[in-house]
Amino acid sequence: MINPAVPGYAAFMAELNARDTKLVQFLNEAHAKEAELEADLATHINLTQKAPYKKRLQQHLRETKDHKRRVASRIKALRGTPSSGVRAPGVPTGVGELAGKGLAAVKGQVGVARAAVTNQAETHLRNARDELREEYVEIGIYASIEAFATEVGDRETAQLAKSIRRDEQKTADYIERLIPTLVKEVVRAEIPRDQRAKPRRRTARKRTTTARSRSTTARKRTSTARKRTTTARKRTRGATTGSRRRSTSRTTARRRTSARS
Repeated sequence: MINPAVPGYAAFMAELNARDTKLVQFLNEAHAKEAELEADLATHINLTQKAPYKKRLQQHLRETKDHKRRVASRIKALRGTPSSGVRAPGVPTGVGELAGKGLAAVKGQVGVARAAVTNQAETHLRNARDELREEYVEIGIYASIEAFATEVGDRETAQLAKSIRRDEQKTADYIERLIPTLVKEVVRAEIPRDQRAKPRRRTARKRTTTARSRSTTARKRTSTARKRTTTARKRTRGATTGSRRRSTSRTTARRRTSARS
């Protein structure tokens, strides 16, 4: 990789063709988003007291750092320069990076301030909603990169985008499954019991399950009885056929004896 300070660097970068220029642009947007989420996740982890949730966020923070590193490596392989940290996509580099860093700082401050005026359950829920939204933004970014790279024949970039998109989808799926649980915790923390939906009775569920089990058992017994009946019929038919054959043989033998006499 040529150092930007080296004379002739601008001319070297000008040699990038249209395809690689656009790939570097899209990858830089992904790199900037990973840097933004790295900061967001660090803030959310500090605000999270739910152990399994916190552990999953810590795991995704490690994934996010790895994604940022891999994307930067691919940008360099295409002779581009990774964006330095957070930036606003679609804005010229210098201004975009300054605006992006400011946006990340504001988001972090808002998150901390919000946590100070809401209970822990609602903080978890609001953070999860933000995380789910950002995950789907990333999924959209990497889906676009994969499709573009495929169209221009850059298999390596397409595979990279596909791999990272899978990680983002797994995290999004986890958060989506988690949200109903977080909502229940908000309800328990803030809504009086008489204003909640009545829980389903377990006895009714047990009765339904028992009835289904009995029905299944009855079906199995009926099936077994049918098999036994069928087997008995076959045996009866076999015995009747054998008896007829023996009777026929005896009759034939008698006739032969009479003819000899």
